[in-house]
Amino acid sequence: MSVTVNCTAVNPTHTITASSPLPAQLSIPARQSGTWSLVLLGSVLWRGITHIRTHREVLRLLLRFPPYTEFVISNPSFAYKYLTHIYLVRGFTVAERAACFLYHYKRLHSALPDSLLRRTLREDVAIHEITEGTNRFVVTMGKSRPSFLEGELSLHLRVDGEIVYILSFTIVPGWVIKSQAEEILLITRLQGVKGAYPPISYATKTLHDVAPGALLFAALQGIADAFGIGEIAAVSGVMQSYYREDDAADFKQAYDDFFTELGIPKSAAGFFRIPLPLQEKPLTFIKHGHKIRTRGKRAFKQQIQLACAGFFEKFAPDASRKLPA
Repeated sequence: MSVTVNCTAVNPTHTITASSPLPAQLSIPARQSGTWSLVLLGSVLWRGITHIRTHREVLRLLLRFPPYTEFVISNPSFAYKYLTHIYLVRGFTVAERAACFLYHYKRLHSALPDSLLRRTLREDVAIHEITEGTNRFVVTMGKSRPSFLEGELSLHLRVDGEIVYILSFTIVPGWVIKSQAEEILLITRLQGVKGAYPPISYATKTLHDVAPGALLFAALQGIADAFGIGEIAAVSGVMQSYYREDDAADFKQAYDDFFTELGIPKSAAGFFRIPLPLQEKPLTFIKHGHKIRTRGKRAFKQQIQLACAGFFEKFAPDASRKLPA
């Protein structure tokens, strides 16, 4: 199978197949202005050459299913992202990154009808909406962009149409994070949008004092329910794709402190692992005077979880279909 890719209006058309020489394949993303530096291209080329069988497997997958083929035509670098050293998790090997990429897109194709899969690749799909007075809060899901290395899918909290918070995740095989689970939802990005503190604060106060990160985490649990996935994992701050020592405290607060506060332990492999359903602290351990507020927050998060699971039960009834062993 081959796919014809027209890189620019003035350049000739290039035909790329799974067996095309890697330099010829890389000539396409190289022409994407502003996307690939020479240093990055060189490192990607070297990893591609040393893992040529793996790369051919990736191309075969993308050229096999029309939604992916259509997407890669307009986004040629999509097929090479797993070859970058910061894809998903710092410290992953090329084999582990490729396994995550392949598993995610095989699983997504088995789970979603082509119409929904195409929409998810091209745009953000609203999976739950909350209206409070004159304000509209929407949870959307779509292909991670523009930070395409931090996860394959992103959940967004939108306040009156503007994205204020992002949670990025990928469906990965459990073995890559040293888990016995067959598959896992791996969180690799969790952060507010720069400059969006006022709407984030307003959303928290308006939505039962549930912070946007906790709200999106509840939405992700709903997706796990719909897909029949029994474990969620998350990176620690130092494993995040864009971790910098100068910002170590910020990364620790955004990742390690967030999941520790939820009572989620870190595994020996460095991931925060959460068997589902999440076991929250018994109310008997909640301070007197906070129990009513805690019940309200938990009920609201449960509502979010059920609503997001319900979206997939309605529009993707095969979401829980597992891949062949």
